[in-house]
Amino acid sequence: MKNKSIFTALILLIIQAASALNAQQNNPVGICYVEVNNNNMLNAGSYTLQNSGKQLFDVAIIFAANINYDVSKSRAYISNNNNVTKVLNDVNTYVRPLQQKGIKVLLDLLGNHQGAGISNFPNRAAAKDFALQVAHTVYTYGLDGVDLDDEYAGYGNNGTGQPNSSSFVMLLQELKMAMPDKLITFYYIGPATTRQSYNGDAAGNYINYSWNAYYGTYDAPVVPPLTNAKLSAAATWIGNTSTSILTNLATNTKNDGYGVFMWYDLNGANNASYLSTGSNILYTENTLLTGQLYSWSQGDACDPPLGLEVTNVTGISAKLNWTANASQTYNIDYKPANSTTWTNVANNYSGSNIIINNLTLNTDYDWRIQSNCSATIKSTYLFAPRFNSGSGCGTPSSLTAGNYIGTSTQLSWDTVPGASSYNLQYKTAAATTWIDVQNITTNSYTLPGLTENTNYVWKVQAVCGGTSTSSYSGEATFNSGFAPVQSPGARSLSFNGSTHYLNAGQFNISGNAVTFEGWVKVNAFKTAFPYISSVMGIEVGDSNSAILRFGDGNLANNKLQFILSFGSAQVKLNTATTFSTNTWYHIAATYDGSAMKIYVNGVLDASVPASGNFTANGILYLARNYENARSLNGFLDEFRVWKRALTATEILTNNCNVPANSPALEANWKMNEGSGNGALDATANTHFATLTGMTNTNWRTDVACTTLSTQDISSEKNQVNYAYPNPVKKGNDIHFAIKDKSASDITLYDMAGKLIVNKKIDKNDMVISSQNLSAGIYIYKIHSKDSKTQSSGKVIVE
Repeated sequence: MKNKSIFTALILLIIQAASALNAQQNNPVGICYVEVNNNNMLNAGSYTLQNSGKQLFDVAIIFAANINYDVSKSRAYISNNNNVTKVLNDVNTYVRPLQQKGIKVLLDLLGNHQGAGISNFPNRAAAKDFALQVAHTVYTYGLDGVDLDDEYAGYGNNGTGQPNSSSFVMLLQELKMAMPDKLITFYYIGPATTRQSYNGDAAGNYINYSWNAYYGTYDAPVVPPLTNAKLSAAATWIGNTSTSILTNLATNTKNDGYGVFMWYDLNGANNASYLSTGSNILYTENTLLTGQLYSWSQGDACDPPLGLEVTNVTGISAKLNWTANASQTYNIDYKPANSTTWTNVANNYSGSNIIINNLTLNTDYDWRIQSNCSATIKSTYLFAPRFNSGSGCGTPSSLTAGNYIGTSTQLSWDTVPGASSYNLQYKTAAATTWIDVQNITTNSYTLPGLTENTNYVWKVQAVCGGTSTSSYSGEATFNSGFAPVQSPGARSLSFNGSTHYLNAGQFNISGNAVTFEGWVKVNAFKTAFPYISSVMGIEVGDSNSAILRFGDGNLANNKLQFILSFGSAQVKLNTATTFSTNTWYHIAATYDGSAMKIYVNGVLDASVPASGNFTANGILYLARNYENARSLNGFLDEFRVWKRALTATEILTNNCNVPANSPALEANWKMNEGSGNGALDATANTHFATLTGMTNTNWRTDVACTTLSTQDISSEKNQVNYAYPNPVKKGNDIHFAIKDKSASDITLYDMAGKLIVNKKIDKNDMVISSQNLSAGIYIYKIHSKDSKTQSSGKVIVE
């Protein structure tokens, strides 16, 4: 009976909210989307009907916030780009004037290729967590509701699950519980359209309005039990849908009794004449431009931190944690879950955690965090998972995973004072059921029986005094990795240009410095649209990318291109060099906060000024980007990602081998495994790159760095024979100190293995001129009379 009463109360609130809107709205209700990447929300309030004076649009939708995925916490979260952030952080300017005119303002939410969307929440807890984020966002910024859009989710990316039958309905149930007085609308597209029923309940019981998502067409959504009065069969793209089609859409809407009419992409031009084509039919009134037209300037990018979790929960205190950025400070608030008032913990706070005190035992709490990127630039709030203050038994913290060997992983956590044992739960990231491991008497445990290269989630609970238990810790993640293989020697990986590529998982390399580098040999460049052969990178959209590839729409298919996203636009840098097939090249792309550069075989080839922070947060692929049509037909070897800009000397000197612990080296795929399902990361960051569509035959002995496992320059003078000076200025002589009287000849090769010089040794100080050599790295070998190699090494010509 209690659940029935709650449901009845919710239905009454829905009816009251709808009635409040009906009292002032047009019939049909006018829905207006505004793409805030390009246009000002205020233009939605500038059009009225000629006779009645009513606003043409009853609902204005901020398009769009994204549903992103925090891999570190296996959590979907709301991500606002620079322009949505601008609107929400200044709602008094961009939202309140519309609401004062009676226009409801909603926030659209859609996927972002990261595996998270409204159709794949694995359980009710995950659906509730996201619903609370939505509700907190709506109430914090004073919005009137949310619009749900099931596009671009990239279901399955980042180890997430595919759409399931329960997710959409569970989310809607939790949304209505969390914000019963707000509107929920449904842009009718994607997997959610076929997943509207769960456990005897229908999605339409919680949706106020829904509309067709295909512009220029007339096709009513099917969202039972919603009637025609709550649906728009018409979908009009302002200025792109012809006036003749608009006339038909409006006429059919009126004749068929649909109570909603959807307009998409209101811009800053005077659209009164075009809008009148529809309003004359829908309302028998012209539309007038009665307000001013507003221009739009781009907002500033500033993201809140990820990795939100609570540790050290004692019943009366808790530690709030996040992944900090040294260049930002933070504003942190918290409140009891049943309160509407936030309590400020700190402003302009530097650090990655803070302790809150004076909590009430066994009470649910919410908290939120906002980044300060400068004195005037702030992110929107990110709302953390709700936590319980607990009974006084401390919650385990500092969850750490290591020793990834495919089938087992070592887990550990900080000791909780007074704990007699610990309970552990784990599961694959895609699973819905936890596996329990109880009565662990130490603060570490080795999980056996894992599946190779699989994403797992785990959490720990302390047991105090044998009966009292803490809350479970925040969820931590790990990838089980690959079983170790014995490298047979130098290898590369080959790709077929269609179905072969490497998926290196989630990367966040956003910032003001980066380097991509490695060796590439192309078998054939793409001769059909889109004329692109991808080398490596992240491409979520124009506002989120870091890419290295051959070719583009207006670029020759054998020229290299480096792309970074600054704000909502990409900066593209192209090489002067045209690349040949069947030739190994070392390529490096850098950004140092002031310029983007491309180096070819260690020589600066192209540069363009650039400044500020770029955004690149998503799946990093090698030999592919977001579609197979852009994959590479060729070879890759020794690829790396750095979170700093390498110098020209570093690129020239270390292109085949660097220490695994080099500063700011984020990933290093040597590609020497020779077998197995993955290219291992030589750093401690475990960015395993999964072979997709490939077998052991893709490991090849055709490599760029065959000879570079000889001697480093720093140790070459310890050899019997050696080269000096090294590096040598182009035009100067390269000297070879010959100490072994049995030395017979010197051979000099370029990095493609081509023989450049072969010289007989006839004295102790041999000389080879660098006058005719290009800048770059060369390999020398000094042979004895029986053709055995006595000494070898690198020579750098600058």
